[in-house]
Amino acid sequence: MAPLNLLTSPWFPALRRDGAVIEIRPCDITDRFEDNPIVDIVWPRADLRVGALEFLIGLLSTICPPEGGSDWLRWHESPPSPEELARRFAPFEKAFDLDGPGPRFMQEFGGLEGEPTPVAALLIDQPGANAVKNNTDLFVKRGKVAALGRSTAAAALYALQTFAPAGGAGHRTGLRGGGPLTTLAFSQQQDSLWRFLWLNAAMTFNSLEVGTPEQRLEDVFPWLAATRLSDKSGCATTLADIHPAQCFWAMPRRIVLEFEENAEGLPCAITGVVEDVIVQQYRTRPYGVNYQNCDHPLSPYYRVKEGAEWLAVHPQPGGLAYRHWIGFVCEGKARRPAACIAAAKSRLRVTGGDASLRLYGYDMDKMKARGFVEAERPLLIARAEHDQTFRYLVEALAESAREVAGQTVGAIRTARGGESGEGLEIVREGFFAETEHAFFAAVRAGLSEIEKSPDASRVEFFQRWLTETLAPCARKTFDREVSPVALADSGEPKELKKAIDARRMLHIALSGQGKGGAAIYGALGLGAPGKARKGKAK
Repeated sequence: MAPLNLLTSPWFPALRRDGAVIEIRPCDITDRFEDNPIVDIVWPRADLRVGALEFLIGLLSTICPPEGGSDWLRWHESPPSPEELARRFAPFEKAFDLDGPGPRFMQEFGGLEGEPTPVAALLIDQPGANAVKNNTDLFVKRGKVAALGRSTAAAALYALQTFAPAGGAGHRTGLRGGGPLTTLAFSQQQDSLWRFLWLNAAMTFNSLEVGTPEQRLEDVFPWLAATRLSDKSGCATTLADIHPAQCFWAMPRRIVLEFEENAEGLPCAITGVVEDVIVQQYRTRPYGVNYQNCDHPLSPYYRVKEGAEWLAVHPQPGGLAYRHWIGFVCEGKARRPAACIAAAKSRLRVTGGDASLRLYGYDMDKMKARGFVEAERPLLIARAEHDQTFRYLVEALAESAREVAGQTVGAIRTARGGESGEGLEIVREGFFAETEHAFFAAVRAGLSEIEKSPDASRVEFFQRWLTETLAPCARKTFDREVSPVALADSGEPKELKKAIDARRMLHIALSGQGKGGAAIYGALGLGAPGKARKGKAK
C-alpha cells in the first residue's frame, strides 16, 4: 500500500455545516466554503482534535502566513481554493510521509533499535510502563488500545510530540513543557473552520521557499535530518539553532512507528474503523531534542519576576478561574498572552463581532494526566487607544477578588483554630466560581463605560463591584463554612468566640478598615471609605 502522506491523503475526520462527516486533506479546509463549509475537526478524543487544529494552524503559519493586516483580511473575506492551498503545500510533501522508506513525519531519521513499546503509550492519558508493571492503573485500564489506524496514529503522534509530558529519564517534554495550555480566539459570528484557523494564524514567520540556499527544511521539520541529541554528548536546542516555525513541528521524543498489515482485522481503538494497515507498537529511545527558550504563538507565558525566563502557562488542578483570564488576554510585567491572541484582537477590531477565548490542554502531574481541560471564556476587546485603561480596570477587578478570596479563606482558617484548614483551596476556587458571572458582567459594563467616557472616574463602579459582589459572597462563604449555630450548640464558647471574632475582622476588612481593608481598597485604587485615591479608580 502507498505511504500515507499527511498533505495529499484525506485523513482528518471533518464536519460540514449540514452535519455530514467526511475525511479531508489539509487543503480541503476551504472546500465548498460558500454553500456547505467545513466547520470542525471531529476526532473522538479532545487531545487529537486540538492537536489537529494546531497542525492546521501550523501549516498555514509555516507555509503561507499572512504578511500583514490587509493580506490577512483578503483571505478572511475570500479564502484560497483547495487547489490554491494544495499548490502552496506541494513543495513540502516529502516532509509529510507518515510511513514508507523515509524520512517519516515526526519520527527518528534513520530508524531506531530497541524493544518495542505498545502503541497505547502514544496516548498521553494511558498508563505508562511503570503503572502497568506496578499494577497501579486503577482508573485508566491497560489493554484498551491494541491497535491504531494510520490516520489515528498520525494524530496521536503529533499530539504526543506537541504536548509531551515528562516521560522518564531522558524522555523530553514538549517545546512548551509537559501539557501546555493552548489559547485560541474564536469569533462568535464565525461560520467555518477556515476562519477559525485563519484568525489564529501566526504572522511571525516568513514564508518558506524551497530550494533557496538559506532555507534548510530540516531547520523547520527536524525529522528530515539526524536528531539533535540531548545526552551527555549532545546539547540543548534554542531558537538560534532552528527556524522559528519549528515550534509547530517540534520533535522532543525519538519515535519510530511500526506499520503492519491488519491480518486479524483489528479495529482502530479510537475510531472503530478496520483499516488495511495498523500500528500496534513503536520503538523509542531517550534524549531527543531538548528545547529551551523557544516561544510558541498559541500559548500564554508568565515569569516569576521581571527579567526572569518566560515560561509557558499550564492548566492547574483548580481549573482556569477568571483570575487567570487576564493573563490570557492582557499583557503585563509578569504575563504575556499568546501571540495568536494579540494578533486576533487586532484582526477582530477590523471584522467586528463578539469573540471568545478557547482554552485547551492537559492538566499533568509530571507523567500522569489528571485530565484534559476544555473551556471557553469571553474575549472582550477595547479599541486600541483604550486598551491600557481597559487593562487597568480588569486588573483591579481580578486583584480585588484575589484579595477578598484570600482574606475570606484566612478568616475561615482563624475561626477553625488556625489549623491548615482541610479543603480551603476548594473554598477559594468556589469563591471564584460563584463570582465569575458577575466578574464578566462587570468587565463588559466597564468596557462600555470606557468606550463612552474613557477619562471618567471609576470610583462608584469599583465600589459597586466590592459591595454588590465580593462582600456578599465573602460573608456567605464564611457563614457556610463556619456555622455559628453549630458552634453555639457544641457547648464550646471559646470556639464560638473565635468564629465571631474572625467574622468581625472579615467585616472590618470588607469595609475598608485595617490592613486587610487597605489591601482590598488598594487593589481597586480606592482610598479609605469616603476618600478617593489616585490610580485605577480614577
